Amino acid sequence: MISKSFNLSIYKSSLAVFISRIFGLLRDTAIAAFFGANKLTDIFFIAFAIPNLFRAFFAEGALSSAFVPILSDKFVKDKKLANKYISDLMFALLIITLIILLIFIVFSKYIILIFMPGYYNDKSIVTIGSHLLIILMPYLPIITVCGLFSGYLNINKIYFIPHSSTVLLNLSMITGAIFGGYLGGNIYILSYSVGVGGLLQLLYIFYFSRKMDFHFQIDSLKNFSFTTFFNNFDADVKKTFYLVIPSILGLSINQLNFVVGRILASFLKEGSISYLYYANRLYQLPIGVFSVAIGVVSLTELSLAYSKNRPDEIKKILDNAVLVLSLFILPSFIGLIILSKELVTIIYLHFNFTKIDMINTSIALQMYTVGLIFISLVNIFTRAFHSKKDLVTPVKISFFAFILNIMLTVILMRFLSHAGIALASSIASAFNAIFLYIYLKEYSFDFRKYSYFLLKVIISSIVMMLCLLGMKAININVLLNVFICVVVYFLMLKIFKINIREFKV
Repeated sequence: MISKSFNLSIYKSSLAVFISRIFGLLRDTAIAAFFGANKLTDIFFIAFAIPNLFRAFFAEGALSSAFVPILSDKFVKDKKLANKYISDLMFALLIITLIILLIFIVFSKYIILIFMPGYYNDKSIVTIGSHLLIILMPYLPIITVCGLFSGYLNINKIYFIPHSSTVLLNLSMITGAIFGGYLGGNIYILSYSVGVGGLLQLLYIFYFSRKMDFHFQIDSLKNFSFTTFFNNFDADVKKTFYLVIPSILGLSINQLNFVVGRILASFLKEGSISYLYYANRLYQLPIGVFSVAIGVVSLTELSLAYSKNRPDEIKKILDNAVLVLSLFILPSFIGLIILSKELVTIIYLHFNFTKIDMINTSIALQMYTVGLIFISLVNIFTRAFHSKKDLVTPVKISFFAFILNIMLTVILMRFLSHAGIALASSIASAFNAIFLYIYLKEYSFDFRKYSYFLLKVIISSIVMMLCLLGMKAININVLLNVFICVVVYFLMLKIFKINIREFKV
């Protein structure tokens, strides 16, 4: 019997991410419709990627992987210790992120060129990009604090609130895209909407953190001075920063893969960065709804299991994560590959987004989807290492995957243009997942034990695929096709007596 509470946490988390991603797609639909795919969108997506890259460092993957295991130890002992730890960590991170913010504002023109060297000779675009970067960078300290409160809520086994908070950001950006579009394609209005959405996120998460009895512990601020910066804090804050360095190098490498792809895409034809962005956003939908949600829940549950020294529970959690993942990622893979053009058409092909843009985006989506299963496994296996405070091994593996990605990108983009960048990312993800599994020595997925279950999932997915191809051949509307295929897939699971809620195998 698979843990019912574990699966319930995953489903709640997935529901929140799904809602957020739907609003994210509406946001991207609005941006594509009002701004299209051109130099202006290229520079906006590059400028927006920079605070989001640091967000991955400080707010989501790297920081949470370092501080959640420590927070779980403190939470088990005394909730007041957990409050003090988060308060001290928050103050330290605010100082660091504000320093980064100041540096990026002062040197914005030079920094934007690092991320888009292909536009070096287009001075007007570089100037716009530097202005956008100045507007967008304040999002970094805001979302960093959100990340800490999200970790606090996760430890309290609340997953819906943190994931659903991005709905507020997306609503704000949808509003910015609409007003910016109607005011002559004003990209600055869209950029300002990011900061407004971030503040709404922070207020939302902070409200629920307070309801879960979070209180600021500001002892570290008494007699504070920069000369004794670390001495004022909880001892585990220092430990967190020591742990977060390899974690940054590890988890953020996955983000760097996308960033490097966009940097190299700046040397390709106008709009290539936007094609990759739009495709990646669709590709990220199943990753966010399923694999990231599973990874977040797994990190928390694994950290608590390690804190309580329960090895059998640890193996069961990892088994659960892989099995739940297989239920959703395989049919998602099939759907994105077969319906790539139809999905891009219905989501993006409006107003300023052309048919050529649709074709280029759908090809990139297919190439990204090749690595869907592997990047999902990377999320789980990396969290497994982090939960036991081994942050070095994933870094080493991710580094080699990163080098492989750059080499493949340079080679494949010569033959496949922007689609080669997406394919290189997929191949590097496969390398990463395989070697993480090999080096996770104390864990081995029992294929023999679960072979019957996996066979049921594969057969259900094949039946769904045949249904999908049949309806596509007779030109059934893509949304109706997706809906019917989802019903068929879950009906097959029911026939095979796979209970999604209780998940008996």
